[in-house]
Amino acid sequence: MSEFYLRTESIKQSDILSLSVVNSTDRGILDVLKSNEPCLLEGSRGTGKSFLMKVAELELEAGDESCVTVFVPFNMSSLITTEDNLQFYHWMMAKTLKYLLNKLRKIGVVVSGLTANLLSNDNNDTEERVESSLKEIVRLFEDSYKGKTSVDISTLPDIEDVKEAIQTICEDNGFDRVIFFFDEAAHVFRPEQQRQFFSLFKDLRSPYITCNAAIYPGVTHFGDSFEPIHDCIYKKLERSISESDYLQYFKDIVFKQSDDTLKKEIDNQRDLFNTLALSSGGNPRMLLRTIQDLSKLNASGVNSIIKSFYRNQIWAEHTDLGEKYKGHRDVIDWGRDFLENSVIPRVEEYNKTRREKGTDESTIYFWIHKDAPESVKESLRLLTYTGIIRKVDSSVRATRSELGTRYEIKYGCMLSLESNPHADSKEFYKNLSIKKFPEFGKNHAAYTGSEKLLKRDEQQYEESLRSLLKKSIDVLIALTQWQKERLKEIGINTIEELHNNSEDSLIEKIYGVGPTRARTMKNAATAELLEYISG
Repeated sequence: MSEFYLRTESIKQSDILSLSVVNSTDRGILDVLKSNEPCLLEGSRGTGKSFLMKVAELELEAGDESCVTVFVPFNMSSLITTEDNLQFYHWMMAKTLKYLLNKLRKIGVVVSGLTANLLSNDNNDTEERVESSLKEIVRLFEDSYKGKTSVDISTLPDIEDVKEAIQTICEDNGFDRVIFFFDEAAHVFRPEQQRQFFSLFKDLRSPYITCNAAIYPGVTHFGDSFEPIHDCIYKKLERSISESDYLQYFKDIVFKQSDDTLKKEIDNQRDLFNTLALSSGGNPRMLLRTIQDLSKLNASGVNSIIKSFYRNQIWAEHTDLGEKYKGHRDVIDWGRDFLENSVIPRVEEYNKTRREKGTDESTIYFWIHKDAPESVKESLRLLTYTGIIRKVDSSVRATRSELGTRYEIKYGCMLSLESNPHADSKEFYKNLSIKKFPEFGKNHAAYTGSEKLLKRDEQQYEESLRSLLKKSIDVLIALTQWQKERLKEIGINTIEELHNNSEDSLIEKIYGVGPTRARTMKNAATAELLEYISG
């Protein structure tokens, strides 16, 4: 089969537009990325966030000479390990300014001595010296994984000086604004990096600066000062398999990278291609990978690749995350077990029952109660990061009008369980209903074991957790002031004391606290602990 580009980093800038396929949803996102408003673009791995930002950058360069576009990759963030509490903020600042100066040089803009001084704490700096200093700071941060070290950041400017310098650059050269595109902006397993990134994102707000960033679904720690609803336009890059143009859209993506032989095969075996496209669940990289790994585009080959990739490979990659990020290993492993052993069998049984009744309905969806344990929600967040499931919507009413979140299991993961995936796909897809789903209530038996996730990590990180556990419950923003006061009245003042009390204990000790409030209190403490473990 043809060899495909699977990552944007592998594609030359000059080839991006010729490989792009843009539908109406993509165009809406591109319009926001090219606007004056900051944008966060959320999407699982392989959905094309970086590619779409590159397209926006190139379209701006081609059609709007009044702005300067700067693409800043943050893919080295996981290597940073220094003694600087704000290490990620300082590294991002240095890297952002380094790429800004690179871009200005490429388009022939000369930075004045005054502006160069604003970009450095050294008043005698030239543009060349500033750029050299920034390169060295970036290099030291990115080499810090070799041994925890101290990086001299004394030449880094104040954020207000940076904004003043960018304003001067714009005014002196007739630019309207500088538009930054931050790629891989915040490491999903390092909450402190997430907070520091969003601090910088907000700090850079200016009439002369617009920031856009690509983030993963698991990024949830926005810090104290950043509010996604108010501080940006929040877009999700999702491609639902139910969209009318879905199959043609993905055919166009594959054809952009296919030779004539493969194009002819796909045209002759369109149903087989459709099965692979639906199996990817809207993920271009997964579709390209499965086609690339095919020995031949026939029913046998398609069935084989669906089973090997969606039964084994995709799960193995999720489990590997636990090896990379050991603080999350138990949550990752539990989430896989929960999905494989509880959710998917329930969905299978749901579909089987309807087939036996002769009902033309099938589902790949499931529902989780909004008050499910925090560790369960965390495991699901990590499954959305990998792309095995997708969060469809929240505040969905299920049985007895209870509220919860609806998720979609990757189509290929469900189809791979059939003995003949391709033969079953057409009917299965035709009967899909988003309104049908098995439900998992707030105290479902399938959650058994999730409460032990934190206990195992408490023993492992006993010393490290001590300072966190001693924090006052005042830091738990999920609790109301009334709830905090009631807790303190019964002698619960710290996160540790709250964590050590069960929901039943809280109900018993506090007058007026029922099951719902008790669960909210417990979940707030649990969320703090998970946040620490993830970092």
